[in-house]
Amino acid sequence: MKPTLLALLTAALLASCAPKEDTTTTTDTGTATTGTNEPTVANPVAEGEGATDNAADPGVDSTVTNADDATVGEEIDMAVGDGLEGTVTDFDGTAKTFTLNENDANYAVTVDDATVFEGGATTADEFFGTDRAAAKIAVEGEIDEASSTLKANKITLN
Repeated sequence: MKPTLLALLTAALLASCAPKEDTTTTTDTGTATTGTNEPTVANPVAEGEGATDNAADPGVDSTVTNADDATVGEEIDMAVGDGLEGTVTDFDGTAKTFTLNENDANYAVTVDDATVFEGGATTADEFFGTDRAAAKIAVEGEIDEASSTLKANKITLN
């Protein structure tokens, strides 16, 4: 099953779980009808929280539609707002810092001893030991949109 389809099915399932209300409507003739009011979900996923790709708004990014080395589970984590994919900029191997350019936004990425490294580099020393400027990576972790930072739990070098 394609990951995009999986994301759409997940959104549909979540929408079907929304609470329903029984309603009674009285017509002009005095006849009462009973039905179920099902809420609609116009945008089940907010921008920046896993919405699907949208060419008109490149800031709405789906990590599920690209061809990287992340697993489906990792892609789903990122698609629901637990990470981002993009290009490394402002790389400083000595300070172990870099910026992730994700479409039209930049995020300062922070790492700690618990950060896991996968793909082309499996340790912090391997990752930061080589200049990674312009490298394509996926970073899972806690995103703080207000401060444009991303605390990395896992970095996958493509």
